[in-house]
Amino acid sequence: MGAADPRRRRGALPYASAETAPIDERDIAAVAARTLLDDRYAGGDHVLTGPESLSQAAQVHAIGDAIGRPLRFEELSPDEFRRATADAWPPGVAEMLLGAWGAGLGRPAFVTSAVEEMVGTPARTFHQWAVEHASAFVTPAA
Repeated sequence: MGAADPRRRRGALPYASAETAPIDERDIAAVAARTLLDDRYAGGDHVLTGPESLSQAAQVHAIGDAIGRPLRFEELSPDEFRRATADAWPPGVAEMLLGAWGAGLGRPAFVTSAVEEMVGTPARTFHQWAVEHASAFVTPAA
């Protein structure tokens, strides 16, 4: 779900209230396998999302719940985000994310049931994903 990125571990992103519908990578893989094995899905245009619309801040809080300690969301300005990602990402990636997050302000993210329809099981929630990936957000003791 992209949340293991260092900026997300700090809880520092722009647009705290922007909502997305994060999808578990295993759900994407299950749909990909289904499209390869089932001709009914060949050539289809499948919009995959997670099962819920969550704000950036709610996602950080869910990670805090998963690791057993509260996390604080630090809201960055778009310029701070550009500077924070400049060495790690091509400029176009930061601009694409800023545009997508900014466009979604004030409204819930679009959510589909495509994973469940195609695979037969509900898409995993962000909370499930956070619990199962909690170790990625905990710094080992020195």
